[in-house]
Amino acid sequence: MSDDQVPSPGTLAGAKARRLEVPADGVFDYFQATDGERIRFARFPASKVLDIKGTVIFLPGRTEFIEKFLEDVRVFNDIGFACAAMDLRGQGMSHRPHPNRDKHYVRSFEPHIEDVRTMFDQVLTEKMPKPYILMGHSAGSHVILRFLHDHPGLADAAVLVAPMVEIYGPMWLAKSLSWLARHLGLGDAYIPGHTSFKEGRWGWRKKLTHDMERFGDEDHFIKNRDKRLAVGGATYKWLWEALKSTKILNSPGYAEAISTPLLGLQAGEDTIVDNKKQKALFERLPHGRLVRIDGAMHEILKETDEHRAAVWRAIGEFMDLKRGPQFGEDTLKADSPSNDDQA
Repeated sequence: MSDDQVPSPGTLAGAKARRLEVPADGVFDYFQATDGERIRFARFPASKVLDIKGTVIFLPGRTEFIEKFLEDVRVFNDIGFACAAMDLRGQGMSHRPHPNRDKHYVRSFEPHIEDVRTMFDQVLTEKMPKPYILMGHSAGSHVILRFLHDHPGLADAAVLVAPMVEIYGPMWLAKSLSWLARHLGLGDAYIPGHTSFKEGRWGWRKKLTHDMERFGDEDHFIKNRDKRLAVGGATYKWLWEALKSTKILNSPGYAEAISTPLLGLQAGEDTIVDNKKQKALFERLPHGRLVRIDGAMHEILKETDEHRAAVWRAIGEFMDLKRGPQFGEDTLKADSPSNDDQA
């Protein structure tokens, strides 16, 4: 990045150095969901900034929690944006519907969507500065797409990092196993290759990032901030509900009804979510553009400095980070859904 680009190399380096520190003005609390359950959220108001450019709202991927995004919270704060974040129910410090906290279990994906709406009502609207830009990773990006379809007009734009449009792998096998397990009363059993939480780089966790230093961030917060942040592997019930929700997302006419400007960031070496399905969905979005981060694995925001620099170049091209974002008809100057034909 050149010196006149935002964020500057110095801003990115400073955020990396402070990524394990909770910002001093950060506030963590809970809001009550429509079904009465407690959902954890945080606000990071960038209190030292006089003219706030807007608010970026983070939604984590499966197993993730608010603290895992502090590096990018710091970047956005440093360049003039307030931030907010939410732990999806079933993970982090939000309500978990299964008595065994280790088991990643959900009854449905629909409450996720309603929880985002409640967050807007109770945490964001008239309390944090507009415009509102949603930013999610993987399953969090999936929830954002569903939310934007069901509740148009609340968010001004969204950045979707490695969005879970479809899970990577043979769908016939995933559907068959999850259907059989549920009918045998094993919906809360772990899917193959998943176990209770254990730290370190093993199994599917080897597929997340090339950056060994940032890979350790999740384990760091669990060990040093609160062990209750941990969640183990996916259950058959979680998988079944994820497959149901991705079927809705990919259904005819669904993507075409999402009018919000969207930037998708695709991990070139992703083996967690399906890149071909990602590309197909973005080609159907009226105002969506998919940018491929070549060489990156699934957790692009936890990737190497080189890959993260590419992420911030794409975000800077999507919205004006220097003066503040404007999301009008010319937000995406070229209606090209992708910069890569190999996905």
